[in-house]
Amino acid sequence: MRRLLAALPLLLSAAAFAQTVPETVSPALLAGLRTGGLVLYFRHFDTEGTDAATVNLRDCTTQRNLSEAGRTNAREVGRLLRDLRIPVGTVLSGEYCRNQESAVLLAGRVTPTPALNNPYFRTGTEADRQRVIGKLREVLRAPPRAGTTTVIVTHEQNLRLTTGWMLAEGEAAVLRPSPDGSFRVLARVTREGWRAALGWGR
Repeated sequence: MRRLLAALPLLLSAAAFAQTVPETVSPALLAGLRTGGLVLYFRHFDTEGTDAATVNLRDCTTQRNLSEAGRTNAREVGRLLRDLRIPVGTVLSGEYCRNQESAVLLAGRVTPTPALNNPYFRTGTEADRQRVIGKLREVLRAPPRAGTTTVIVTHEQNLRLTTGWMLAEGEAAVLRPSPDGSFRVLARVTREGWRAALGWGR
């Protein structure tokens, strides 16, 4: 019960975002992504299996990993981003294999960073929750390279702990970062949303 009460503000915040944030790529948003200065925050793509009780970040066999469907979907979204002429600059991920592989299949490259890991989902401590939030804001203080969009691929909970916004596997949130590490969520985009944008955005 105590955990449920502690999580209630996050659930309420998530509901508020769902009511106010578009779940589509508008012409204005696509123009912004093509101009650069935004961040695409992806939850890793579809997975199978479970994490071991003790995860070794250097051993993928101890982790929940991408399914074949997840790999296919990651490649497809990567193609859609290229077809939509969205210039991808920096590509970052958490150190879990599912995050790194998603990023490589999506963008062809990745720089994994411990700043995008999530100890909170194992410990549930307030100290780790604050650490996850602080690290995400620290990453977002670095502006995207001129004329590019930064791609982040990691766990959905990093974003949820910070904003209440929840992502399914393979979904992306479009963020507008500020120099102080704060950011605004502009939209939530599914694989189908990228496909729809390609229909009119050529």
